[in-house]
Amino acid sequence: MRTKLGNGHNLNLEQFLEDIKVVVKDGEELLKTGMTGVKERAFAGARTTHKTVRDHPYQSLGVIFGLGVLIGVIVAGAFSHQSGIEAD
Repeated sequence: MRTKLGNGHNLNLEQFLEDIKVVVKDGEELLKTGMTGVKERAFAGARTTHKTVRDHPYQSLGVIFGLGVLIGVIVAGAFSHQSGIEAD
C-alpha cells in the first residue's frame, strides 16, 4: 500500500511497519545483551566484595563504621543547616 505524503513523496506503509518491527527487535536484543553483561559484572563485584570481607573482616568493619559516621555527620549538618534557614 503506497501513501502519498504532503511533501510529494510516496511511502510504502507495509515496508515502513516491517522496518519498524526490525528496529524494535534489534533494540530488544541489544538490551538483553547489555543486561547480561551488567548482571555478570554485578556478580563479579559481589564475589570480590565477599572475598575481601572474608579475608579482612576487621578492616571491613572499620571502613563501614567510618563511612557510617561520615554519612551521619553530613546528614546531621544538612538538617541543622535546614532548621537554621527555616528559623530566619
